[in-house]
Amino acid sequence: MKFKPETLCYRVILSPYIEKETKSGIVIARDERSQAINTDRGKVLFIGSEAKCAVKPGDLVYYAKWGAKLLKDEDTGEMFMICNDEDILVGYEND
Repeated sequence: MKFKPETLCYRVILSPYIEKETKSGIVIARDERSQAINTDRGKVLFIGSEAKCAVKPGDLVYYAKWGAKLLKDEDTGEMFMICNDEDILVGYEND
């Protein structure tokens, strides 16, 4: 899927953090990973030209999960989240 960042306006496209296994150590099958997007964090991929957030592509962020929309590339199965710039809550760094 090729995004056109100039059409985003005030939206942000994120790569969602996807749990690779459950807390009990069970690995989740690839087809079931859409069920594993139960978190509200991700990596910024694209930012619209009118977005007023202080993050840039590559930043790790927490976002308002219920304000975001899940997009799935039908060809590759890759998943993305799209949300408004105001739904970006805070950036973070991995330890």
